[in-house]
Amino acid sequence: MIRVGLCSSACITRNAKEIIAVAAASGLDAIEWAQDVHIGSGDLGVAEELMITTLTAGLTTASYSTLYRAGAADEGYRRFDALLAVASVLQAPILRVYTGCERHSGADGRRRSDLLAQLDRLGDRAALKGITLCLSMGRGTGFSNYGFALSLVTEAKHPFVRLAWEDLPEASSAEASVALERAKNEAGIIIARQADRDGRPRTIAADLEAWRSRLASFKSAETDTRLGRFVLLGAQRAEGEAGSDSLAADAAALHSLLAELEPRKKR
Repeated sequence: MIRVGLCSSACITRNAKEIIAVAAASGLDAIEWAQDVHIGSGDLGVAEELMITTLTAGLTTASYSTLYRAGAADEGYRRFDALLAVASVLQAPILRVYTGCERHSGADGRRRSDLLAQLDRLGDRAALKGITLCLSMGRGTGFSNYGFALSLVTEAKHPFVRLAWEDLPEASSAEASVALERAKNEAGIIIARQADRDGRPRTIAADLEAWRSRLASFKSAETDTRLGRFVLLGAQRAEGEAGSDSLAADAAALHSLLAELEPRKKR
């Protein structure tokens, strides 16, 4: 079952209660809470309050998005464990982190091996909490091309380390769709950060056929239909009514496509 949610980082001008309200009004199923906007590391009291408020509104927490970078110095994994604790209190099944840059690729085998070993250790720590690590993509993140990102996640071979796929502006729409199809179950979550190749916001409906193909690929990789998989709307939203309207339109477009794939599911 695929559920549609909202990245709280897409609504940086709204507080947590406003985000919950607009997500519920748009018919969304879940929210990803962001470390850099709405809930920082160590804020366990805030995390518990958000978890309860989210559930009370009929929503679930899809993920906790962080600025943590795998491969960076973290003595005793204190920073990572603090973030993992927040994700656990939020009841988030996914913790999103970043990773090293392309310098860790085959050009420097030792650095790549070090990063893979680090991902293995982080994956083990997350597994103890039943939380999956999903490695974020995007310009400047270290995962700025599909080939490198997928090769690293595949080589990691860790059941709790996967990819947070998104439509990269450096690739064509067709290339992005093919990359998701090739990722199969290595893609643990989809971030629908729609934009034209020049960076301007783009609606889901403007690329409907591509999203129909992407959702079908994501659906076909399900290993257990009882477990929810998430597509999160991550594009920045305007303030006020305009932002709410664009969010509702994108949510409706995704729900319509999912109804084709999951016709028995009632929304």
